Amino acid sequence: MIKIMCNGWKVTLCAIMLMVVPALCGASGFDTLKKTYGGINSLEANFHQKIFISSIKKVREFDGEFFYKRGRGFLWRYTKPKIKYFLYDGQHMWQDEADKSFVLKEKINKEKTGGTFFDLVEDITKLDDLFVLKQESMSGGMEVFELIPKKDGSITSAKVWVDKESLVRKIEIKEFTGNVNTIEFSAVKANQPVSDGKFTFKPDKEKEIVER
Repeated sequence: MIKIMCNGWKVTLCAIMLMVVPALCGASGFDTLKKTYGGINSLEANFHQKIFISSIKKVREFDGEFFYKRGRGFLWRYTKPKIKYFLYDGQHMWQDEADKSFVLKEKINKEKTGGTFFDLVEDITKLDDLFVLKQESMSGGMEVFELIPKKDGSITSAKVWVDKESLVRKIEIKEFTGNVNTIEFSAVKANQPVSDGKFTFKPDKEKEIVER
């Protein structure tokens, strides 16, 4: 299931980065982004996700909550169709599903992940090192920005929909496999109190921790 979820946490990190993009407009879009993001220390939102799986020509849907706090980490907590989560605590990535007898734990090596999407968790100012703004347009009263990665990877392109209040409402990520991951956000809150406890792994004595 983790592979189905847009090839794991690396693409999830891309979604996080795009989630906190407040706006990309005009020639100075990246500069505006950097300035605005500099004032964002926490984010929380509800999300609805659709994943088109090219190999089986089917769409799977999920609902959940997203939390991010600068210097602490992030949490994608899925509530439907079942409970599961991706938790980054600043050092490790934890992945758990309600019907699994184990929890996956992965040590994040900053030397190996340097220059990739992982940098963007702590420093979104690196956005323009990784993406090119291909096109901007209007659709349904929202600005739509098309982004192309500068380097080859699992992601071939991305789109971001931004509302009039400069909040990201929708993300579409396309992969080389043909998979398309679409995430729509609601009840978005920036710089509201978020407990540090949300980014601390709480072990379940009935589950084995598998490290990789």
